Amino acid sequence: MNALQPYYNGGIGSGSGSSLLYGLLLVLLSILFIVLVTALIIGIISYFFMAIGLYTMAKNRKLDHAWMAWIPIASGYLMGELINDDVSISTLHIPYAKIFLPLAPFAFALMMSILGLIPQIGMVFIILLSLALSVYQFTALFWLFSIYNKDHRVLFLVLSILFPFMGPIFVFVIRNKEGYDERHPEEVLEVNYDSKSIIALSLGIFSILSCITLIGFSALIGAVGLIFAMIAMKEQKALGRPSGMALAGLICSIVGLSLTLIVLIACVGLGATGLFNGMFNGMFNGTYY
Repeated sequence: MNALQPYYNGGIGSGSGSSLLYGLLLVLLSILFIVLVTALIIGIISYFFMAIGLYTMAKNRKLDHAWMAWIPIASGYLMGELINDDVSISTLHIPYAKIFLPLAPFAFALMMSILGLIPQIGMVFIILLSLALSVYQFTALFWLFSIYNKDHRVLFLVLSILFPFMGPIFVFVIRNKEGYDERHPEEVLEVNYDSKSIIALSLGIFSILSCITLIGFSALIGAVGLIFAMIAMKEQKALGRPSGMALAGLICSIVGLSLTLIVLIACVGLGATGLFNGMFNGMFNGTYY
């Protein structure tokens, strides 16, 4: 009998260990795939619940551009309008929610990339900023719950923090209730500042800065910036006001989209070139050997 026969049959030795490791890796990858698919499905469902809820609230309030509820980033602007542009923490009133809610995550990402270059203390500031951003966003959600369902606002907020997918469900459930803001019992007057132009310019700049590091997301940022710029230019012209900031946002958004497209084409071209080089090398090597 050949002394190496057991190894050929996979009975003992490294062959058996490799099979076991391969099987374990396959199980882990299957679990990871199931988790990712489940998270994706929950994310899509949550997106639709949130969009329908915000859209219905905006239509009932007769707000302009209620369709923004369906557009990522722009939905944050609409939520700021629904909570009357005010995020209050106790007696502290933080205005400009229409600007901060859509732009704060991008400002945080920019700050994080800078602070990440600072060892140790940079990480501390990143953690503090992430906590501050979370507190701000959940406080905004609290006031949305408070305006449309005051009796259950604390319960809704706690469950939304523990289970983030519950927040959009609650927004969907209370979408047809009549809103009342206890902070502003009187009719809220529109604050006279050009929020859409500010958002358009900011998103345009962000799209340029992120065109290399976040290719797909940069395209989304630029596209939303383009939408805000066009709306802002139309509104400012109708009011007879200068639209220079909106025009700057339009130009920056177009530049960001163009750079993203160039980077994407370059990446695809380099990938295709490498693939063809590998195929031709393999063909020539096979011919000569």
